[in-house]
Amino acid sequence: MKTLAAVNVQYQDCYVGDQKVDCPRAQTGNLTQTSEKLDVLPSVTTLDIRNDVIFTSVLLLVFLSFLLLAILKIKIFGKALSEYIKPIWYFILISILTVFWQYLFGLKIDDNSMALRISQWVWEAMVLASAYKLSKIPGFSYKNMFFLGILYSFIIHGLKVTIRYFFYAKTLWYVSDRFLYGSLLVMLIAGVLGSVFVYLRKRKLS
Repeated sequence: MKTLAAVNVQYQDCYVGDQKVDCPRAQTGNLTQTSEKLDVLPSVTTLDIRNDVIFTSVLLLVFLSFLLLAILKIKIFGKALSEYIKPIWYFILISILTVFWQYLFGLKIDDNSMALRISQWVWEAMVLASAYKLSKIPGFSYKNMFFLGILYSFIIHGLKVTIRYFFYAKTLWYVSDRFLYGSLLVMLIAGVLGSVFVYLRKRKLS
């Protein structure tokens, strides 16, 4: 009976013993240098690095942008940032607390797959509830639902990638992929389903 030699994957190279071989298709593809799967971005070794200056600069830029929106009361699609946040602040708070729970407690549970899945359902429900509540407010349109998706993407997945970068030593390319991948789901809930709620409200009024 023929025995297959074990193939060890080290970064983007594969070895049988000390000999370098072509990697099996199942073990290659969009992976980081530490063999973590990428769902959106292609594997680019030169960008798969850690750089605190770049990450912190982007983080500060995002924070200052939202701060200026709030202070100067700049309107996005006809609504100030406060008009988005005030009606749903408790949903946002629950989402933030859920993310902290995932990393402080959820990952430490022995059989954490169900616990993490439930915690994800919680913040998904908060995004959906936020979209539903804002859709009931006169003047909120499809564009506002699109911005709600952007806002929740930065709140939830911006917080997640910050934790992953600083406390789990992930690379810039990896956290960028996680942010984009997670934001797709948020945009689907807030942007698409939120637009459905707006459509139903308008149809009811017509």
